[in-house]
Formats: sequence, C-alpha cells, structure tokens
Amino acid sequence: MESKATGSRRWVPTSKTLACRRLAEGRFVQSEVSVIIEKELQVYVNGRLLVTASVTPSLEKEFVIGYLFGQGFIDGLGDVASVDIEENTVRVRLTDAGKLTGAGAASYRIVSGGGRVAYYEGAGLPQIKGSTRIGQGTILKAMNTLFETARFYRETEGVHAAGLFTTAGDLICIVEDIGRHNSLDKAIGYALLNKVDRANSFLVSTGRMASEMVSKICRAGIPLVATKTAVTDKGLDIGRKQGLTIIGFVRDVGMRIHTDMETRVIERSGMKIYTGADRVPCEESPR
Repeated sequence: MESKATGSRRWVPTSKTLACRRLAEGRFVQSEVSVIIEKELQVYVNGRLLVTASVTPSLEKEFVIGYLFGQGFIDGLGDVASVDIEENTVRVRLTDAGKLTGAGAASYRIVSGGGRVAYYEGAGLPQIKGSTRIGQGTILKAMNTLFETARFYRETEGVHAAGLFTTAGDLICIVEDIGRHNSLDKAIGYALLNKVDRANSFLVSTGRMASEMVSKICRAGIPLVATKTAVTDKGLDIGRKQGLTIIGFVRDVGMRIHTDMETRVIERSGMKIYTGADRVPCEESPR
C-alpha cells in the first residue's frame, strides 16, 4: 500500500485556549479554558466522495483505515492500494472498485456524536472464539492508564478516548477524538496498520457501547471491551451472539468521575460484566 501525507505530517494543534468567565465561590472571575478543535475531513474513495467526517485533527490515516474496515468497505490492508492525505482531504484508492457498490456507498456526513450501523444484529460478523482470559486487575489498570494518558480527555473533557492493550496488560495504543466512533476507528486502524494481533488484545473506552460500536469491535476480532460508561440492549445482543465480552461501568479506587455538577471520587472498585464472563477469572480479591 502506498501512502503519502503532504499536509498531515507537520504538527497540527488539537486544542486551543479561550477566555471565559468562571463561577468561583459565588463570583464570576476571568479564566481560561482548553477546548478541542473540530476538523472537517473529506474522504474520497476511488475518486468518489464517500464521507465528510468531523474529527479531531490527529491520526487521520488510522481513522480512515479503521472506518473503511469497520463499515465493510475493506477486509484488510490488502484491499487498499494507496492513501494520500493533504490538509482536509483524504484520497483512497482501493484495489477493487466494486467494494463501493450497493447501499451505503452514497456520499454522507458523520458528525462528532454520530455513527452508521455497518452490521445489523450481527449479520456478517465473525464469531469470536478462543480461551482468552483477562484478569480484573489488568482491566482496571488499563482503564487507569487510559485516563492517565489521554491528555485531551483530561484537559478538555471534550473528547472520547480508546486504548488497545495486550491480554497481558501491555499498552499498544491510546487515541482520542471528539467522537466515540472515531476514537474506536482510530484504534482499529492503528491495529491494522501495525499488524497487531487483535485476537490477543482487548479494548478500553470512555464511550457508550451501542450496537454500531460493538459491531466494529466484533468485526476487528477483539475479544473483550470495557467501558467506563453504559451499554445498550442491542449492543449486548450483538456481543452475546458473536462471543464478545462486554464490561460496563468500570471503576477503580481513586478514579474521578465527572458529572455536570460535581466530581466524584470512587472509593471501591467495580465493573459490570454483561456478556462473556468466562473470560474474566474471579480468583483476584476485590480491592
């Protein structure tokens, strides 16, 4: 696969500092706030505008590869002849132009909070098999690493983050984006580009695990996903059918959970295992 990135190789800021008035002890005071930058990225495939995406300006190639894979336009890097990136435009050439035929190939837009369902209720998704086992402590440590490493999530609370780890708990990558779908696409794209053994990895995320998120994880063959937040019934249905382990509400001691009104510090660790509980051994003592 050929790759050219004329405009994206130089450093591009992903956040900016703006002035604001902050309420402090009953009074408004002058302050500053860090806000995330939103970039419009047009993706052309074989000369045709496929999608215009709102993304955080980083890891554009990983996003595009992960997105095309998650939506079923490619089955792997072998389907991609070249990727050219310049400013706000990505031009992809596929080895098989027929991959764009059929429904879903018309030009469309995805905004920061949205996604498109690639597979409905598991149709066409691979079955996740194997006896991968990942300890509670490994999952909690990975979630802590995500929060500690995801700088823009911590500074702005305006992005989502996703982290890919080996089953032993070693960090593979951590990515951030204004969209939870985009952060997942970037993580999967990174795995594809770097030939990561996805069957022996697991994912942690700050995003809700709805059907379209779960579908992409299943397609990538990642056996376990853990999120700090909630899951949906459709997401659980797909995960259960395909053999994916889904864990929600992961909380470790000392973790800070931000709400609209306050910051709550977790005093006891916990998680909710919804599907595939056999992958998480219970030998470890709770903290």
